[in-house]
Amino acid sequence: MPEPATTETHEEKYTRLANLVADKHNADVILYTGDIENVIVDQLIRLAKQEDCRENVVLMLTTNGGSPDAAYRMARCLQNQYKKFILYIYGVCKSAGTLVSVGAHEIILSDFGEFGPLDIQLGKRDELFEQVSGLNITQALNSLNTRAQNMFRSTLIDLKRVSRLQLSTKLAAEIASNLAIGLYAKIYAQIDPSQLGAIERSINIASDYGTRLKTKNVKQDTIDKLVSGYSSHGFVIDIKEAKTLFEVVLMSDKTEEELAACIDWVSRNPAQDPFVAKLNIPQKDIKNEQSTIQDSSGTQPGGDKNNQASSEARRPRHKPRTSETPKSVKK
Repeated sequence: MPEPATTETHEEKYTRLANLVADKHNADVILYTGDIENVIVDQLIRLAKQEDCRENVVLMLTTNGGSPDAAYRMARCLQNQYKKFILYIYGVCKSAGTLVSVGAHEIILSDFGEFGPLDIQLGKRDELFEQVSGLNITQALNSLNTRAQNMFRSTLIDLKRVSRLQLSTKLAAEIASNLAIGLYAKIYAQIDPSQLGAIERSINIASDYGTRLKTKNVKQDTIDKLVSGYSSHGFVIDIKEAKTLFEVVLMSDKTEEELAACIDWVSRNPAQDPFVAKLNIPQKDIKNEQSTIQDSSGTQPGGDKNNQASSEARRPRHKPRTSETPKSVKK
């Protein structure tokens, strides 16, 4: 009699797909979704240091950002523990997530995927739970400087022209200077020097971490462009733009797309409660399953019961490996 049809569960499906991706790259497939925090990065480090790890790693990262310190620790650990660090982006990967990308040896990007600039987000004064890009203030200051200089220059030239050179350059410059100061002094007075210093330090942190993490996959001037070369924090860096920043940026293949689509509620958008999970079956567990299949097929000479036992043995028994299996991966 033919082997009875079996229905693949959701967990079996994403595990099977993760195993295919793992075999293709000879890599562990690790999912990190949510804000990048030290506590969750600690869990990722424990996964990366397990004895049954493969030679390379594919990190599926979905995040709106988080701690640059934690992002640096994440990328540095994956560089140290694996021969090749491959970053797979199916959804959003912003801010501190972009910092992690600088440490990757290879990037896989879906049409759904996007990076963002490496600018720092700061709490908005007098507002709860609202943030503003650190570049807003520095760009506003640059704009003010340019406008003040242009006003001084145009006023000086106009005074000399209208007076038909009767006014001395010194007197015309003094008048132009007083006009520019009177117009812009109150605006400059609203700038907080301590906040400017905090922004400068934050930008330096992102730049310094990026410089230390960058691999040969990062093109020249990429760090500077990510830190200050884009007009907004939400600027979309898609696969075409990413290829101007990195040497190796690949389009995700069918299996990689199917894996991410299978868990798209955590691979497309970040989880509200961040977690990390290893999606593929560790190699030693695969060997144990193969032994189980051989034992089950060898102990019984044939028949329907043997076929059913063999079918059951082929089903993946693996669950994502974290300190506690995240319910968010399951439907």
